[in-house]
Amino acid sequence: MSALLTVEGLSVGADSVELVHDLSFTIGPGERVGLIGESGSGKSLTALSLMGLLPEGVVASGTARLGGRDLVGVQEARVKRLRGSELSMVFQEPMTALNPLMRVGAQVAEVMTLHGRSRQDARQRAVELLARVRLPEPAEIARAYPHQLSGGQRQRVMLAIALANEPRLLICDEPTTALDVTVQKQMLELIAEVAPALLFITHDLAVVASVCERVLVMYGGRVVESGPVREVFTHPRHRYTEGLLAASRLTPRGTRLPTISGSVPAAGRFPSGCVFRNRCPHATPACETAPALTGDGHAFACWHPAG
Repeated sequence: MSALLTVEGLSVGADSVELVHDLSFTIGPGERVGLIGESGSGKSLTALSLMGLLPEGVVASGTARLGGRDLVGVQEARVKRLRGSELSMVFQEPMTALNPLMRVGAQVAEVMTLHGRSRQDARQRAVELLARVRLPEPAEIARAYPHQLSGGQRQRVMLAIALANEPRLLICDEPTTALDVTVQKQMLELIAEVAPALLFITHDLAVVASVCERVLVMYGGRVVESGPVREVFTHPRHRYTEGLLAASRLTPRGTRLPTISGSVPAAGRFPSGCVFRNRCPHATPACETAPALTGDGHAFACWHPAG
């Protein structure tokens, strides 16, 4: 089966500082892939580069193709035609993505009219989409303003907008972080049900385990490990993945929670060679040279792998 999304050598930089380095991965039709790592690892920049939404002064290079159509290094007008129709994104905080002065139904409909659907058809379809994302009384919700809805309801509206033109790929960037546990579970089940193909960005490993089939572990702007979720999470090879998993496990009362030493460096301050070596207890002089990402199926880039 051919890939739906193919990313090869994707790099993102600003002011001569490399923020994302030489990313390559694929997503197949209907496949759900998680992208995990601490804040500052380059996850959101990766998503924004695919969407053509990088901030001014931040530039992407390399190639990314969705169904054979280029996403990187093409004219803005071409990316706009694909954005919202072929690929869509659900952002972390809906209140910054939704227009507070527009009714919810109008915002869902607007995405469709921009891609050629008539206003009357779009308004009717908007109510159907609000029902599809399990909002109660969708016709009433369509007449509401964002501030009149709960956080979980607003996030469902964002999902309805993302699905409006039946995209082939859905990108979710921490879409459940601000929700309580019960609403988060409902939202994750909904995303897994309706997403055509999915790139799910999060720092929450449990979320990836419940939603995704394959995972990419990112640190310092690089993918340091990738493979099937079950295999990576039960037999991590990179020391960074090992640390993330240890820090996420429940520990007995009174037991100190394992942590990764230090913190994520600022952009441009990661060490040369293995970008994790200044925080890794297993680092040796060999780690001053960058390891390559190697392995079929389950790949990792580490001179001193776990297991």
